[in-house]
Amino acid sequence: MADLSGSAPQAELSVELSDDHVATVEFSRPPSNHFSTALIGQIADACEDLAAGARCRAIVLCSAGRVFCAGADFADPGSVGGQAGPHLYDQAIRLFEQPLPMVVAVQGAAVGGGLGLAMAADFRVAAPEARFAANFALLGIHQGFGLTVTLPAAVGQQAALELLYTGRRVGGQEACAIGLADRLAASGEARGEAHALAARIASSAPLAVRSIRATMRAGLADQAREAMARERTEQERLMRTADWREGVAAVGARRTADFSGT
Repeated sequence: MADLSGSAPQAELSVELSDDHVATVEFSRPPSNHFSTALIGQIADACEDLAAGARCRAIVLCSAGRVFCAGADFADPGSVGGQAGPHLYDQAIRLFEQPLPMVVAVQGAAVGGGLGLAMAADFRVAAPEARFAANFALLGIHQGFGLTVTLPAAVGQQAALELLYTGRRVGGQEACAIGLADRLAASGEARGEAHALAARIASSAPLAVRSIRATMRAGLADQAREAMARERTEQERLMRTADWREGVAAVGARRTADFSGT
């Protein structure tokens, strides 16, 4: 297995390519694996570099620790960028545009933007202890990371509305039942199951797989780009409300929010 991390900070991202043509892209930002604009850019860089070579045919995206990804860190407003540098969604769209099939291993919570990151991939393998949540409304904010497009495509319009309106958490078993996840692994085996699925894909003719994927996902990147433009506008508007401040405070204090509609 070759380590292709290159210049990416080892503490946040590592890339390893196996002899079965599967690359494992692992990110690590303990304890909750909140992402930043820079980290999403690094993941996109890694995917594009792998796609430019001849050896990699499929990618496993995973994270270190007990949490898959808790999304953006709202205690650090600069983490999503957009003023002095690129916005988070400028980097996120690159994950929709990269040409390699991707399988995500979800071993714990995939919350908010972390769910959006998982849904940008082709497949998700969940552990029983995984928790998926589009918790944006519980924070007083609009959904993001292209979930406007990817969530209904996976679970259907009505189920997507229920998940977005309530922000409730979905365990690994239910996630597989409703389409949020594609395979349920045994506890502790999500990454291995994800690699097995990626290796099965990588054993097919690589040019054919890329061609099929391009056809089946045709227009997805454009839809995600358009969706993220509206998502960003609505998020920035709602971040100026009292409900947003209350939602963030309530989550930080682990209490139920008392929203005022202002």
